[in-house]
Amino acid sequence: MQGPSRLELRSRDVGGHQPRTVAGVETPRGLDEVRALVRQAMATGARLYPISTGRNWGMGSAVPVSDDNLVVDLSGMNRVRSLDLEAGYAVIEPGVTQRQLAALLRDTPWMLNVTASCADTSVVGNGLDRGDGCIRSRVHDVAGLEAVLADGSVVTTGGLDPAGRYHGRVAGPDLTPAFVQHNLGVITAMAVALVPRPQTVALVHGRLQRDQIGVALGALTAFLRRGNPAEGLLRVRELSLVPTEGNDWGAIEGTGAGAGAVAGGGDWTLPAGVDPGLFTILGPLMGSDATVELAEELLRKALIEVEGAEAVRVVDASEVSPEDPLYPRALMAQGIPTCRGVHNALGVTSCDQIDEGAMGFLALLPLMPMHARRTEHILAALQTAVDRYGTALMMEWNLVGRHMANGVIQIFFDRRAPGAPHRAHQLRNDGNCLLRGNGCAIYRSDIDHAAADVWSETSTAGLGMLHRLKTALDPDGLISPGRYGA
Repeated sequence: MQGPSRLELRSRDVGGHQPRTVAGVETPRGLDEVRALVRQAMATGARLYPISTGRNWGMGSAVPVSDDNLVVDLSGMNRVRSLDLEAGYAVIEPGVTQRQLAALLRDTPWMLNVTASCADTSVVGNGLDRGDGCIRSRVHDVAGLEAVLADGSVVTTGGLDPAGRYHGRVAGPDLTPAFVQHNLGVITAMAVALVPRPQTVALVHGRLQRDQIGVALGALTAFLRRGNPAEGLLRVRELSLVPTEGNDWGAIEGTGAGAGAVAGGGDWTLPAGVDPGLFTILGPLMGSDATVELAEELLRKALIEVEGAEAVRVVDASEVSPEDPLYPRALMAQGIPTCRGVHNALGVTSCDQIDEGAMGFLALLPLMPMHARRTEHILAALQTAVDRYGTALMMEWNLVGRHMANGVIQIFFDRRAPGAPHRAHQLRNDGNCLLRGNGCAIYRSDIDHAAADVWSETSTAGLGMLHRLKTALDPDGLISPGRYGA
């Protein structure tokens, strides 16, 4: 068990959530140690809260959902158990980072579906929490799992066998999805589906005027629904809502001196370089030379009604220079993780500084429509909350499919400014309610809202089924009580 300094660290996070008391921290190094820890918890009644690397920034970092949990830090379980370069799968433990796996895949026919987060975040943890990569949603990378149940037994799913070999989906029911965003067991290994390394990776980038957001979303939706011949996840991002000038923010309880905005003035904060009058279209087009060329032609045709879209550029990702602001995105599109984007947004030089830094950060993750009129209606509703609390937000649409987009709403605040953390949390709370009221369910939650988000979107019968499943596998509620599960 770790000393007091480790426990103190676990009580802090960049989001400034309400602190939780922690019963202790354990750092198992292998499957047998996890099983022993679970059996010990059965005897002592301890409640276990597993984390991978604890870098779930904006949603609670490594802080448990409830008080008095024993945090099970799996970052020391960092073996790549197997790498199948013929079929394109890696079997990895929770402590394996993006940096580690991407390095192993260098100069191979495969690459990792990299996220925009830190290079040292967990591949397993992000996949199980339905994060988004540069190519597809990370949940599609989750091929099979190894889990320790609350009685200490070990189960495997999806074709991952007890010896750690991955065969692909096998006959019979596949319980892999049941462990996504749930607390049925402690995940100790995952089979990760890799991405074939394409002949060409092009990067789409353009900054457009704010009033074109609905038209641009509609155009990109049409491009996807008519058939995008290339791989890659297109994003509409960096659309900011800032407080309207003239509001009396000081009348709001808890409001104090400003954090120093980077644009527009007042008491709100956005990352350097973000212009509230613009938004960005960004994402890779991947495949053969001919496929990428065709995809670019179809994309430009789709955007023809979008004012200013003629300035959208499509560049070879391998030719983007390190001095270009697009360089971090070009690396990620090629399966190379980088921390530069995170550092720039949060004003740090090391990811180890984020949970202790001056910049606060919250995330709100709703499913968003891909329809112009509904988009503008939702933005207008969110603007009322932004004005009420005098706190800015920044939005992103990850176009993960042809039906709905995974939304990412980021709220930045100065942790040192009196009232700023309170107003940021109130904005997230109100934003959550406004989005749900407009039909936008939350697809990935934070430690303060996980239970409420599940209850609000699940039927009574569905909740009963989740409860029966949890009770059957973990009757004493030993594993991460309160985290998504019933």
